[in-house]
Amino acid sequence: MAVREPTIRPAEIADREAFIAMALRSWFDAYTALLPQAEIADAPAMMARAWEKRWTEFRVADLNGALAGFYSLGDVQDLADVNYLWHLYVDPGWQRRGIGRALNRAALTEIASRGARSAWLDVLEGNAKARAFYTALGWQETGRDPEDPMLVLMEVDTAGNR
Repeated sequence: MAVREPTIRPAEIADREAFIAMALRSWFDAYTALLPQAEIADAPAMMARAWEKRWTEFRVADLNGALAGFYSLGDVQDLADVNYLWHLYVDPGWQRRGIGRALNRAALTEIASRGARSAWLDVLEGNAKARAFYTALGWQETGRDPEDPMLVLMEVDTAGNR
């Protein structure tokens, strides 16, 4: 069941605790069965480090104050990563309600505003749910990451898939 369209906005410092909690639920949902236990155990510290380092780069899906998901992009100054969708996560409690589609649209719009005609991402091979989600939104698998063959590379045209 779709919900009303969320407000996609930059994260604010006051979002810290809610963001980390939502991001952890999303991350655990995606990776608990796929990654080694040591990485799972480190996830809370990893998410806190990510917040401290990149919080100004996160865009959140806000539904009347509830954070339902987020995305972040690659470095705008790096030509190889200017069109990289680094993260897109939806809180498991909000999945399959249009939040991911809204985040995807916002991310592609932001990437297009950077002058990029296409966007790319990588997804863990075993993450079938994420691969199906992106495929349904028009993303196409383009190969494997040469540095990590467990990562599937995907690409989409920014103009036609927002």
